[in-house]
Amino acid sequence: MFGHSRHGGHRGPLPMDTSTEVKKIDAGNASFCMKNGFLSMTIKEENGEEKVYDRVFLHRDFPFELLWEYISVLDSDQIEIGIIYKIDDFEGETHEMLVTELERKYYEPRIKTIVSLKERYGFSYWEVVCEDGRNVKFTMQDTFRNIIRVGDDRAILLDVDGNRFVIESILGLDRKSHKKIELYM
Repeated sequence: MFGHSRHGGHRGPLPMDTSTEVKKIDAGNASFCMKNGFLSMTIKEENGEEKVYDRVFLHRDFPFELLWEYISVLDSDQIEIGIIYKIDDFEGETHEMLVTELERKYYEPRIKTIVSLKERYGFSYWEVVCEDGRNVKFTMQDTFRNIIRVGDDRAILLDVDGNRFVIESILGLDRKSHKKIELYM
């Protein structure tokens, strides 16, 4: 966006509003509970009044690196209310509730073994065994772009449906599984 002077001339980009501060959400100013199967939050406003959000959503700002830090709390319109800097700022049932909600949203099966991996027409077709013993089949498009290395030895695979699969240790895979994936590493 570019602003214009009163005389119609161009004066460059409009300045950004830097007055907006991120609201920190912690055990001192917020409480969470489940209402009708949905996560809800009550927060103390700066004026001391409490505001109740009947339904809130948690969103990881750094979903690959910081699983339990910098969690945005969004209202039912997906507008950010504030940020939980650390889940560990909450204790007991609230801590468990927040962890459960994040694990539900970011369900990431852990791959133990790669049974088969075939490439056709820009798609790769995977059959894997997860840590919980389930055999899972999924499809990836543009495989090289949808395998995300996290650190030296961890990888996250994103399938065509937006699901995430995790390989905790690429080097820890059995020899046959490692041979199937090494082309993409």
